[in-house]
Amino acid sequence: MTEHRLPAGVLGTERDVWAYLPPGGPAAGLPVLVLCDGDMWFGRLALQDTLDALIADGALPPLAVLAPDGVDRATRRRELGEHETHARFLADDLLPWAAGRWPLTTDPARTLVAGQGLGGLAALYAGLLRPERFGNVLAQSAPLTAPVSATVAAGLSRPGSAAPRPVDGAAPRPVAVRLAVGLREAAILDHHRDLYERLRSHGCPVTLDEYNGGHDWACWAAGLTEGLVGLLGH
Repeated sequence: MTEHRLPAGVLGTERDVWAYLPPGGPAAGLPVLVLCDGDMWFGRLALQDTLDALIADGALPPLAVLAPDGVDRATRRRELGEHETHARFLADDLLPWAAGRWPLTTDPARTLVAGQGLGGLAALYAGLLRPERFGNVLAQSAPLTAPVSATVAAGLSRPGSAAPRPVDGAAPRPVAVRLAVGLREAAILDHHRDLYERLRSHGCPVTLDEYNGGHDWACWAAGLTEGLVGLLGH
């Protein structure tokens, strides 16, 4: 684990980023997880220990994790969620910065963006707006509403409609989406089910995990592990 300070970019300010590299160091073409709220995942929850164990057990391939700090509540509310600027920060500032330091993959099929709460919504919008960068999305307990669900479903059902074309001119592959929500999150549970059905009806690769819990980190920690194995562990 290392901590870095990214220069000012599209966010207009510097940002602390936690970087995890697998035991033994980076190898060429490492899969990449971009994870919101790095200060919580690595600063408090020691996600690096879980990742080490999953890689050692063969449940996950060796991977790199880039996790920008959430900073504080005001910053999270301002930057995360349905904001194109944050998606641009992840795609155009964070990933190129990291690729200049470590031999990371540029293949969207092996690049995952994840988050919980507002970070989950930010992950969905990153996949919607930049599928040529992020081919996999893990969104936990995103604060969905009916209009947001319709917008996300429409965008992800037409991969690349709002994104730059790849260099080779080919259409981006469909974004694989993994949704997770607690059965005790009554305000957003049905919206997750609606988004799942909308995406499935359009042929998008999507799964929905419903767990017996609420809006809390204990549930998200377990869900992140399951989601990573489901999306990258094959």
